[in-house]
Amino acid sequence: MGNLGGLMMAEPGAEPTLRGYLHVVRRGRWWVAAFSLLGLAISLFLSLTATKQYAATAQLLVQSVGNVSLGTGAGQAYITPADMQTELQLVTSAQVQSQVRAKLGSAPGVSAAEVGETNVIAVTAVSPDPARAAQVANAYARAFVSWSTATTISNLAAAENQLTSQINTIGKEIGKLSSSSTAQLSALSNQQAVLKGQLAQLQVTGATASTGLELVTPATTPGSPSSPKPSQNALLGLVAGIILGIGAAFLRDNLDDTLTSSEAVERVGGAPVLAMVPMVASWRKQVNPVVIAVSEPTSQPAEAYRSLRTSLQFARHDGPVRMILVTSPSPGDGKTATVVNLGAVYAQAGARVVIVSCDLRRPGLSQFFAPGEHAELSAVLAGHQPLDEALSPAPSVDGLWTLGTRGSVRNATELLASQRMRALVDELAKRFDIVLIDSPPVLPVADALILSSYADAVLLVVAAGHTRKAELRHAVEKLAHASAPVVGAVLNKAMARDGYGYYGNYQSYVAPSDTSVGRPPRATHNGAAKQDGLPLPSGPGRHGR
Repeated sequence: MGNLGGLMMAEPGAEPTLRGYLHVVRRGRWWVAAFSLLGLAISLFLSLTATKQYAATAQLLVQSVGNVSLGTGAGQAYITPADMQTELQLVTSAQVQSQVRAKLGSAPGVSAAEVGETNVIAVTAVSPDPARAAQVANAYARAFVSWSTATTISNLAAAENQLTSQINTIGKEIGKLSSSSTAQLSALSNQQAVLKGQLAQLQVTGATASTGLELVTPATTPGSPSSPKPSQNALLGLVAGIILGIGAAFLRDNLDDTLTSSEAVERVGGAPVLAMVPMVASWRKQVNPVVIAVSEPTSQPAEAYRSLRTSLQFARHDGPVRMILVTSPSPGDGKTATVVNLGAVYAQAGARVVIVSCDLRRPGLSQFFAPGEHAELSAVLAGHQPLDEALSPAPSVDGLWTLGTRGSVRNATELLASQRMRALVDELAKRFDIVLIDSPPVLPVADALILSSYADAVLLVVAAGHTRKAELRHAVEKLAHASAPVVGAVLNKAMARDGYGYYGNYQSYVAPSDTSVGRPPRATHNGAAKQDGLPLPSGPGRHGR
């Protein structure tokens, strides 16, 4: 891939996909689980500690009766929606409440609702005492019927009095007229007869007075509480918790600036991810880290490093990759572990490999391989120590050597940029098939940019959930300005959700003898070492080696 200058891409605003949503939910599954359990616990707590309430309902039937009218004696004979709404409002009117208060001593609140699309009104009372709830509902229902009946009778009596007064008035007018006023007498007599007929009809209606309201179903004492409902509340609390948890997962994802997937690394850095290395327990503890490619050669991390080794063979088209610089945007991304394990798998394939610890400020190679008594890169660069004395063979890995350092160096940048460093690199390229350079991070210091000029390939190590997008973006920009030959990235400390699972478990496919630990390389016809069908690089590298 060579120069990365033209490959730097800003993270595009890609359209959201279902796969992306599911990835966010998987990442935030603990948030979803926590909020779900919290919602369930709160709903159950409130349900179990809340006071039990009992609901009792009385039902009233609204029948079609004629309204009193002085003009016709009867009005409409059907119930309209407006009439039903009027009746619902009157159930809790002040007059009805006054009667309930007179009977019960108080007027607790009730609710009135139409039952479906029928002419039935349900009067419901709620109380901690089931008997009290039934008493209140029946009191309102009976008070409403009583008040409505009394109102109807009062209206009939008023209408009768008015008709009687009109009949008497017409009778007086007839008594004043002489017998010669035949036409006028006839008209008044007819009018009086009509009014008497209306009066007779009202008297009949009054004798069978009915408001059209009937208590058809009195309220009974409820046997079980209407609230709380633990099962229903628990379900609602669980659903609410799931919704809040998913919302928290998406909020966390929007606020989280770390890289967690290979797609994100490629999108931000513009370089392909050559391997995804699963998390190793010893890395998390940071106590006595092990070379996983040696201690567990059939594990998923070991297979990931072998996949990385294979990818590096084809990383460049203009020549073999022999001098590899491994760096990262920031400290703690796992670059040293990557260098060590990559060197081990190269050596297992039969190559002569040397790991050069060029992190002269915070050397980490000694955590995996203790440096020899005379191993000191800075002493070699200063001309105080021969290279042969500084090189140390790595234990348990044939063909792997290290050139380490014991402590930090103040003038690290000057030493790495010196002619002695270039000469040392050339000498190592003559002696070994693969030279791996453990470099300081890119962002804190300029050492990685200097070392990149010696390398055939630069490998960026990104830690899942640790490296931030801005850090990777700035690191790639700095490497591009230095014309560093970045060939790809390694997503380190990846979790199962990040996609490394396709490596599977090779324990049943790889025989113990195929791990290549300590096996000598086989010579080929061109003199290059070869093992398990993997050709090893030979010939000149980036700088004519």
